[in-house]
Amino acid sequence: MKTSVRHFARFLLEHDNYLIYTHGQADADTLGSALALRRALISLGKSAVICNPAPIPQKLRFLFDAENNVANGLPSGSFTHISVDIASYAMLAGFDKEYLEKLVFDYSVDHHAVNTLRAKNLLVLPQYPAASEIIANTLKALGVELDEKYALWLYAGISSDSGCFRYSYTRPSTLRLAARLMSTGIDFAKINRLLFDNKTPGAVILEKDAYKNLELFYGGKVALTCISEEALQNELVEDSDADGLNDIPRRIAGVEVSAVIRRRGDEIKVTLRSNDYYDVAALAKKFGGGGHI
Repeated sequence: MKTSVRHFARFLLEHDNYLIYTHGQADADTLGSALALRRALISLGKSAVICNPAPIPQKLRFLFDAENNVANGLPSGSFTHISVDIASYAMLAGFDKEYLEKLVFDYSVDHHAVNTLRAKNLLVLPQYPAASEIIANTLKALGVELDEKYALWLYAGISSDSGCFRYSYTRPSTLRLAARLMSTGIDFAKINRLLFDNKTPGAVILEKDAYKNLELFYGGKVALTCISEEALQNELVEDSDADGLNDIPRRIAGVEVSAVIRRRGDEIKVTLRSNDYYDVAALAKKFGGGGHI
């Protein structure tokens, strides 16, 4: 059932024990959304645990402190299951196949245009650049006051997924929210530096490989690169080091559609991006994938 922010806020007040899922190869949007939602629920007298068995990227550790951690495994007990920024089961990492086959979410909160999760309630708003903006609006509906800690998480999530507010789906409301978050006193310049100007040696290795294998097609309108297994298996490379690769072919002048290909376990992962005219989410859906444009 498709719902609204108001419906989601009422739903949160009606239940008590929450398990919040973030996606594997975690980014600042899925983590920021989950951390803000967890803290808000606890402030309302609820119990909430963030679950992501996959490793948290080192460059995103600045989002965490002693009071805010992620459960490495599944806690025991009965929970209301909520996903944030997850479009498909393929985005969940570290879970048993049998567990995922049975998992039905009570609520899925997402901004990807194509969401294939089994969920009783869907709050999918592809017009938003980040799930963190949806969560921020939910906190407003709950009457939660945004302080510096909330602002750190939500600003990081929104800035991360909007390309530091450069992408076309950045809305006027997105910028107004960013200004509100900045007014709490967060060091937004440091957050952006940690997100965008803080490359690990592993990320540099993968970028070098991406440039080496880059090819152009259809008169320069399509750019494609393939990341070699040799580069991915380098001892300095972590899964999260691949995060910035999608922008490499897309940034080339004249390119309308880009693709980054890499192996993930026994599967081949193809990440598509477009600039203005093409709905790559629709193309991905034909092959069982999805996402935002």
